[in-house]
Amino acid sequence: MAATGWGCLEPDYYALIGVERNATLHEIRSKFRQQVLAQHPDKGGDPKKFQLLNKAYNVLTDPEKRKRFDATGRTEKSAEEEFVEGFGGGRLGQRPKDADDRAVVNLQDRIITGPQAHEDGFQEWLRQRDQSEMVLTDKDFMKTALFNAAELSTQIKHSGPIQHVLGSPTNSYGQALGGTVQVQVKPRPMKRAIDHDEILVRMLAVPVEDSMLYAELDKAGVCLGMTGVGRIEQLGARVEELRPEDMVLLLPKPTKYSSQRPIGTARTLLACSEEDVIKLPDSILEELTPEQICLAPAIVCGYILLESYGSRLKPGESVLLNAAHLSAGGSALLQLCKLLKLKPLCLLSLPGMPVAVVKGEYGSKAAWQDAEVPPAAPAAVRAKYERISEMLITLGAEEVFPDAAALLRWRDRNQRMLPKLALDGVSSRDSCEQLLHCLQPGDKDSQLVVYGFGTAQPLSISPPLLSAWGGSLAGFNIARWVHSLSANTKKMMSVMENVTKLVRANKFTLDTVLYKVGQDPIAEAFSRAADAADSAQVVLTFPTLQEELSASSEQLTRQKELQEQAKEKELKRKAEEEEREKLKNEWLSVLFGEKSIAAMSPEGPLPIGFEGGRRNPSSLLVWLGDSPKSDNAALKTLPAGSSGVLSLSWSEHSAGEALLAVDLNAPQVTDGSWYLRKQSAFENVDLDLLHDVEILGRSMVETIEPKLGEYGLDWKDVVILGFGKGAGIALYAALLRLIPKPVAAMVFFSPVVLFPAVLEEKMQALKRGSSAMKLFTIWGSRDRATPNAYRQLLAQTLRKAPDLYTTPDTLPDGGHEFDQKSLDLLESVLPLCFSR
Repeated sequence: MAATGWGCLEPDYYALIGVERNATLHEIRSKFRQQVLAQHPDKGGDPKKFQLLNKAYNVLTDPEKRKRFDATGRTEKSAEEEFVEGFGGGRLGQRPKDADDRAVVNLQDRIITGPQAHEDGFQEWLRQRDQSEMVLTDKDFMKTALFNAAELSTQIKHSGPIQHVLGSPTNSYGQALGGTVQVQVKPRPMKRAIDHDEILVRMLAVPVEDSMLYAELDKAGVCLGMTGVGRIEQLGARVEELRPEDMVLLLPKPTKYSSQRPIGTARTLLACSEEDVIKLPDSILEELTPEQICLAPAIVCGYILLESYGSRLKPGESVLLNAAHLSAGGSALLQLCKLLKLKPLCLLSLPGMPVAVVKGEYGSKAAWQDAEVPPAAPAAVRAKYERISEMLITLGAEEVFPDAAALLRWRDRNQRMLPKLALDGVSSRDSCEQLLHCLQPGDKDSQLVVYGFGTAQPLSISPPLLSAWGGSLAGFNIARWVHSLSANTKKMMSVMENVTKLVRANKFTLDTVLYKVGQDPIAEAFSRAADAADSAQVVLTFPTLQEELSASSEQLTRQKELQEQAKEKELKRKAEEEEREKLKNEWLSVLFGEKSIAAMSPEGPLPIGFEGGRRNPSSLLVWLGDSPKSDNAALKTLPAGSSGVLSLSWSEHSAGEALLAVDLNAPQVTDGSWYLRKQSAFENVDLDLLHDVEILGRSMVETIEPKLGEYGLDWKDVVILGFGKGAGIALYAALLRLIPKPVAAMVFFSPVVLFPAVLEEKMQALKRGSSAMKLFTIWGSRDRATPNAYRQLLAQTLRKAPDLYTTPDTLPDGGHEFDQKSLDLLESVLPLCFSR
């Protein structure tokens, strides 16, 4: 004899005892006694055969078991038979032959003798109500009473921070943009105590569902999650029905929490109310893992949808689904339809796949015949579609279609009846309208049920289309259903027990992919959950409290190390800054002095770009501008009188490269911040620029002195003219006495003087001179390179210069250039330079 097993026929119990199939109960008992005496192990019989004899006797003497054995060859119901018989009161099971006889009821048995009192009817109505909502207990009083129950709180034993999966809106202003939430994992501290009616749950598994992906958050850092499975870690003082280590399913009331304010199951420890959890029976825990149990709401949702809204469907009829490929809910619906012998028609819409949209009057062929034929999908998307279609058909789908138009064309070719029931799990803007076109009219009990969370977008259905269809449009929420009646909680557990038997018999599968919070990339988990081409249900698992404490201690150690490293870096940075500041101050102190590098190591005279005027001049005009070619051309036309003219080119000197690269159109120049920079903010580049200005000033003096000896002139016979950066070089040289003696005068157009604060500090360290100098400054009214803030600072600096008489002037409509208007103004100023 073969061993018994799932799906295998059992031994012939009649042959074991030795009786015919029509033997009476007396014959079975008599024959059993004879066989037992012969096969008893104490008399040398086979123990296994003796055990089978006892089982055969128990089966054949039990009328129900004997009847089932005669009909099927088995004494136990299969998982499928038990599921179908329990679904909807067994309405989809095979009808017994004596059902009609039992359906006939004697009217005399239905008639109540005598008139029924109103009080009796009222008592019957009370008995039919949910008793749990009619009883006010001390717990209810504790929840609603207005007093402080702090003395009944329980301290939480876990002291360290725990991992939280935090969601933020899709932009920084808290306005959703239609995509998934931004997600991150961060350790956060727990509150210190739980209230008298609260429990502390150690979370084990949380499914990543649409309510997490598309949560309507209005602020950042919100802990996500509306459901999950965990074990009770601690209990409040007034919690009586639960015990530590009980496994519970988190399923809070939807009126208490929402997608904007979720309960936050995606964390290692969760403090919640006793009414937010459902205790799980041992029969489920023995067969299913926490990762599978956390999918119970999705599985039971599919079961109740088919039981409540598919009550009038018969085996062989169709059901229209559009989310069969999405997560555990769609997979559960498909497999339940297969067990109930219903034929699911699936719409499979994938990202990147073009679809034909049905638009128009309900029931008209033009609505789908005139739909624009979409272009061919990319090869990669098409391959995904084929793979997922094959998977859906394996799970129980009759046909799979890319869109509603394809379904209607298939129905027209095959002369098939449209479904009476459509279940919308996508719940996007136009999903209901597309399903509605594929349903029978409302006069045939057609129904469309929305059960998905979707992307938190409003549904769009044309009122004429809805009225022309005339069917029933309903919504369903599993959490609201569970909490509507206390009996529904028991029903949910009963359904899960039946599903457990199906899983054990390999008739129901749950495809999950696990991501451990704090270890695996959380962004990848949410991205995979949002991918419509991936049918696996993403489930988050959590570290144990020991791992949390270890991670916390490691994190504290790491934080201390980082703090020590940061402290060392800060001390090192401060030491470097102090050293740099010291060197900078030393460098600044020797600049423009006798011991400076420029003074000790001169780099030669400036190139002479143009030399003109009188051969034996009585005075010398020295020009220092920024554009040698254009400046030289203009100076040739300058009426010098008895003066000689000398044009120097600082930009062609080796020390002028860095200064030439300074962009006077840069924002920090045009807004004045570059000129106003303080010494404490100086960088090496700034110090190098000042060093170059000193070199160029000394080189200018080195160029002029031989010419003065050649012409027999002195510095008092020199007038220095300049523009822009060249004027700034000459001003530094004159005021800081790089020029050994005072000159007759200086005329500068839009002078660019580096860091006037340095010039002022250096001037104050000098002794007062014996003779005065004249300075004429001409500014262009539209010169953006010399902003007002800089001009005011330079004017204040020049007022503090000893023995300097400054005369400012403005050139109307002048920019940062030396043009003909500037040259004309220079001609008018020159006579003032030599007046006594």
